[in-house]
Amino acid sequence: MRLPVDRYVEIEHLRLRYWLEGDSGPNLVLIHGIGGAVDVWRKQFEWLPRTHCVLALDLPGCGRSAIPPEYPPDTLRMLAAAVRAVMQAAGMSQATIVGSSLGGAVAIEFAMRWPEMVASLVLIGPAGMTHQVAWPLRLMSIRGVGELLTSPDRTRTGHAIRGCVADPTTVTEEDIDRAFEMAQLPGAQDAFLCLLRTYASVRGLNRSELRRLQAGMRAIHAPTLVIWGEQDQILPIAGAQTALEHFPNAGLLVRPKSGHLVFVEEPEWFNKIVADFVRAPESVLNSSLVESRYPVDAHQQPAKRTDRIRSALPAPIARQLTTRTLGMAVVGLALFAGVRFIWQQNGGGSALVHDEG
Repeated sequence: MRLPVDRYVEIEHLRLRYWLEGDSGPNLVLIHGIGGAVDVWRKQFEWLPRTHCVLALDLPGCGRSAIPPEYPPDTLRMLAAAVRAVMQAAGMSQATIVGSSLGGAVAIEFAMRWPEMVASLVLIGPAGMTHQVAWPLRLMSIRGVGELLTSPDRTRTGHAIRGCVADPTTVTEEDIDRAFEMAQLPGAQDAFLCLLRTYASVRGLNRSELRRLQAGMRAIHAPTLVIWGEQDQILPIAGAQTALEHFPNAGLLVRPKSGHLVFVEEPEWFNKIVADFVRAPESVLNSSLVESRYPVDAHQQPAKRTDRIRSALPAPIARQLTTRTLGMAVVGLALFAGVRFIWQQNGGGSALVHDEG
């Protein structure tokens, strides 16, 4: 598969990578999630540039884009401003903004600040709907634990990517190789953890930031299509109710057999629905009321944390797992990783890395 040419533009002293393909048709801007890069949209660049002008960028500190000196408290503003600047550099004054996961929250922030640049929104399993988030990400927010869990390792990278889909066979070895290559770039691990810790903790996503985003959603009148995989293990589908309640002009499509990255698992369907939505947004929103069979309930209780973690473990271990043992394990892991991290920072890490290598 031919990949688009890497292009770069300097914005606010940061060199940002982007892909731009398609000479005519409506504009599309694709925004990846945390830990992602333009490469995650490879299957979209195979088809959509035939009928659209398609732009995707590595957000600051992600992929091959430069890492900012810090992620400020209003990091979403910084990320949205980067999207705007790259759009302007590409000559786009308006587009359909497509955001996945964290990219969904960036797309919402963008629409709140520059509504005149938004023709419509497509949000795939977007952040910003609920404080609930997968436990591995919560644990990564703990200093020392996060450093241990995200130390570059190809096997770990493969598990992480395949954990974002319901069907692991949709993730190729090439996908893993490219993601692992990004994970090994200088500063990539620190940048990922700094970005994660800006909005996430062991308690979940920052609630005050969620309230701010959700208040802003009420003022976004652009047609908004929300797409969610029913098997999403990163952000629970119950968050879709928040989107339907807060966006004035929104519809929901649920894909029963997909996980967090619907566009990776069902690229043909996704590409077609995006093209249809760009062409006739109100028609797609109206049909979504019929197609989306999933009964999203605002009062739906997510599965117990212990049950969710137990389901991912081998049966003999899962039978021994209780809320108490899970809590003790988390505390023990945090203490161990914290001590290990401090020791490394004080100069003991070089010997440890040598021994492990």
